[in-house]
Amino acid sequence: MKSSTVFVALVIAFLVAARPVIAQTAPADMPSTAAQERNEVGSRVAEVTVFSDRALVTRRADTVLPAGETTLVFTDLPAGTDPSSLQVGGTGAFTLRDVRIETRQRTRDVSAAVKALEDERRGYEERLQAESDRVREADAERVFLAEIAKRLTSNAGSSEVLPLDVAAWAKMLDFHRARNEVVDAALRASRRTAQALQAEIDRVNRELSSLGSGSRMSVLEAEIQVEAQAAVKARIEVSYIVAGPSWRPDYVIRADSEAYKLSVQYRAIVRQSTGESWKDAALRLSTARPQVGGTMPTLSPWYIDVYRPAPSRSESAKMARGMAAPAPSTAMGAADRLAAETEPAPDMGYVGASAETGATAVLFSIPGATTVESDNRDRTVTIAVLDLPVVWSYAAVPKLSPYAYFRAEATNESDFPFLPGRTHIYVDGSYVADAGMAAVPTGGEFRADLGIDEAVTVERALKRKFDESTGVVAKKSKTTWEYVTTVKNGKGLPVVVTVSDQLPVSMNEQIVVKAIDPVLLKDTEALRKVDYETFEWTLRLAPRKEASIRLSFSVEYPRGTPVTGLE
Repeated sequence: MKSSTVFVALVIAFLVAARPVIAQTAPADMPSTAAQERNEVGSRVAEVTVFSDRALVTRRADTVLPAGETTLVFTDLPAGTDPSSLQVGGTGAFTLRDVRIETRQRTRDVSAAVKALEDERRGYEERLQAESDRVREADAERVFLAEIAKRLTSNAGSSEVLPLDVAAWAKMLDFHRARNEVVDAALRASRRTAQALQAEIDRVNRELSSLGSGSRMSVLEAEIQVEAQAAVKARIEVSYIVAGPSWRPDYVIRADSEAYKLSVQYRAIVRQSTGESWKDAALRLSTARPQVGGTMPTLSPWYIDVYRPAPSRSESAKMARGMAAPAPSTAMGAADRLAAETEPAPDMGYVGASAETGATAVLFSIPGATTVESDNRDRTVTIAVLDLPVVWSYAAVPKLSPYAYFRAEATNESDFPFLPGRTHIYVDGSYVADAGMAAVPTGGEFRADLGIDEAVTVERALKRKFDESTGVVAKKSKTTWEYVTTVKNGKGLPVVVTVSDQLPVSMNEQIVVKAIDPVLLKDTEALRKVDYETFEWTLRLAPRKEASIRLSFSVEYPRGTPVTGLE
């Protein structure tokens, strides 16, 4: 992990300072000092480090340098490249003389891309036409069914009395309902498909518009001047920052309730549209935020004063006319105070932005070679698949929901800290829901909500509620509630269920709430009290067993006083 931290520190320094290590980029119009051979080299994207809103890209080229001076040209750098971030390195017996960025105009041959997009659009259009035909046919059938129903149920203009056969009518109604359900389902499916196809057609049209047949385009080129004493094999690496690429964490949690296993597939969603594809590149993902900068902000004086409303324009004019030349003073005068009140407050620096950045950044290296196309589509890569120790539990709030919610409590024993992101949850092979993962450090504990389990049932019932009058002089009304909650374990395994319920909280001294059952003197393993008069019972149920808990309380208040919030 040390090497990763050192690497990240170097990357951050690189991004903030943007100073080439080996050679500084020169202006495009710098004259050459000697005749040179200009050689366009074929290069490939070898390494990419993706940050939250940019990427550090390294291109690599293997070539043979002739004796003397040579200008190597790396063509078609992305338009979003930061020219000041360009750095050059390499191996071989040569000397680096100069590095500069050139912007050139090129006419791109897009005929092949245009043809491919037009063929793709034609396919979508044919499928869209087929879906439109299905929608039209389904609409026609629905109109036909409505017309049949109208003819059968209306004898307007006819003296014929329709026969009353209950069985036949019931059969006809069942047929009519069933056909309508089939037609409606087909219509919904066809319309959804048509919308998706139209979205694809719109996308292709946008790509065709952006291509523009035979249009000219500006491209960036890196010109690298090197010198070799003799012909030599060399490897040249060009690194640069390009804006736009991003990544976010994503998780798939798979729970096997019978085998007591919890698997976490730690993934990353990467996307980019820089104009160059990253084919078979070594991919790294960093949590560093280079846009924040590496310098800690400094505090400015924090002034406070008694608030004085700014005078109106008329008052200001009177003050100006009636004022003599002000005497020198070390205190803040009215005009200075007014200026201080009306001037905008000083900026607070980058404290808010940098508050989300941790003390150290994390670097994930994706094993193997990864390809990320420049299509602005999500590309999923796996960081790790982790099998974690887990403890199952259930939680219920019967006042609000009749279900028991399945939970997993686990410890992140991996070397990978969990970052906030979306989770896709599967229990015993079935998809349950999407949820969110909070930040979990290495060695930290976390809880995953795995949906409801209908094999564990919870039922809350009001057993008794009665009203009575109290007091001799000061008449009062008193209402008592008694609830019983029954929890049943229908599984073949023992379960632990935490049940939460509550007493009302009085917001007025005239309203007195008294707990009757349970009477809790101190927290125990089976029962504890949390904030706002909420109780938590922990039940340990054997297979096929059940348990009941009671909640009883009274509310007393002056007779005739309206009380809000009571059930």
